[in-house]
Amino acid sequence: MTVKTAAQPNGIEAIADILACPACSSALVLDGNAIQCAGCGTRYGVDDGVALLAMRGTSGTWGAPQESAQSDDYQAEYQTIERAAAYNHGYQRHAHKRFGTRHEWRLIRRYLDKVGHSRVILELPSGGGRITPAFASAADFVIEADIAIGQLRYGRVASKVTTPRAWMTASAFHIPLRDNSVDGTICIRLAHHLPTAAERDRLFQELLRVSKRFVIVTYFDHYSIKNLTRRIRHPFNRKPPKLTMTTDRVAELARAGGASLVATTPLSRFVSGHRYALIVKDAAIRPAGKPAVA
Repeated sequence: MTVKTAAQPNGIEAIADILACPACSSALVLDGNAIQCAGCGTRYGVDDGVALLAMRGTSGTWGAPQESAQSDDYQAEYQTIERAAAYNHGYQRHAHKRFGTRHEWRLIRRYLDKVGHSRVILELPSGGGRITPAFASAADFVIEADIAIGQLRYGRVASKVTTPRAWMTASAFHIPLRDNSVDGTICIRLAHHLPTAAERDRLFQELLRVSKRFVIVTYFDHYSIKNLTRRIRHPFNRKPPKLTMTTDRVAELARAGGASLVATTPLSRFVSGHRYALIVKDAAIRPAGKPAVA
């Protein structure tokens, strides 16, 4: 990939050669304020510098059976900048959330130290840019993508990151990039919003498809203390179960994508069930035996 950083330091033009149609996977051609698929002819818009490449829908869009529980409602969240601002301000107002964010930054940086500097990193979902400062300096170029244009609009205004970037709406089920087109992908706090195994499997397949070297991804650990206590309390408070994955399943999905789960670390052993996973495709890092579980 040729990232154009001199004349056009930011913007979708810098990554035009790695874009792919989310509907048919053919090359995309920039045409003024529009983007056209060279294969199926579909035209996509550009809104204030944000390429509109999101393909809405869930399992039916990739030929899997539709289930009663789908993530359609979640996809519709944060489409306005006002909703996105309210969400992001919540992380800024509360001390425990600010502390949690800093801890997440440390986990990401620890994993990035293992894989080294990158030319291009994809962040999906990027949200309003809460996580981006953790890794922006580890790449020459960052692609910020989210299903919600409100989050991208908020992030573009609020972000202080100086690394060259491009912005696009995108579904994690149909990432509009070519195979192995980015060094790595960072996907934080998405898997636990997906109510079906088919959606979670598809997420991992797509993350691994576009990533040449690594994926950093979070999931809600089925065997975490947080989930155990929630299951114990369920008969009394009737709270819905968490949307969880096991570490074994994450490792299986990594292997299916030609990669290895080399590390998995809990965000907190007691107050959070989220785990950070480092999945590596690059031959320079070889896991010894089972993944390191902290």
